[in-house]
Amino acid sequence: MLKTTTTRRGFMQLSTASAALLTLAGTAAGLSGCSKQPAAEGYRLLRQGDIELLSALAPVILADGYPGQLGAQAETRLMQALDNLIGTLQEYSRSQLMLLLDVLQVAPIRSVMGAQWRSWTAASEEDINDFLNDWKNSSLQLKRMGYGSLCKLLTMCWYMQPETFAVSGYPGPPKKIPA
Repeated sequence: MLKTTTTRRGFMQLSTASAALLTLAGTAAGLSGCSKQPAAEGYRLLRQGDIELLSALAPVILADGYPGQLGAQAETRLMQALDNLIGTLQEYSRSQLMLLLDVLQVAPIRSVMGAQWRSWTAASEEDINDFLNDWKNSSLQLKRMGYGSLCKLLTMCWYMQPETFAVSGYPGPPKKIPA
């Protein structure tokens, strides 16, 4: 019978293996050149590949609060809000998030990390949902943290958009703040 008790030693081995995997994946992503790409036009930090990834994830992560297809303006505002929010993170957090985005853009690494091989723009909603559920329910804390980070960032930025005010019952920011 297989014993599944987690020991302190097993936890340390898992943590070390996870850190080594992310470092290896980040190094491979860096060598592929995606981390050296300049920011997309009109953005401070997000690169074109980041925007494609986040635009593909947004409808699945925000399924209940996502009113069908976004117009181009709303999607652009969402991506710009993400870019601004990422810009406010501390340097270490920002670098780790950008490393995560790098890892999810390189097909071989993306595949090893549980995502599909093809690009994010070609992924079906079901493929993306399977990927997110895999990360959400993973035994690796690293994947769960990546899932949580992506979900929280997209959700915060989405609910700052005017289109969501009616859906969430938020009347919007005050028109005038009394002195």
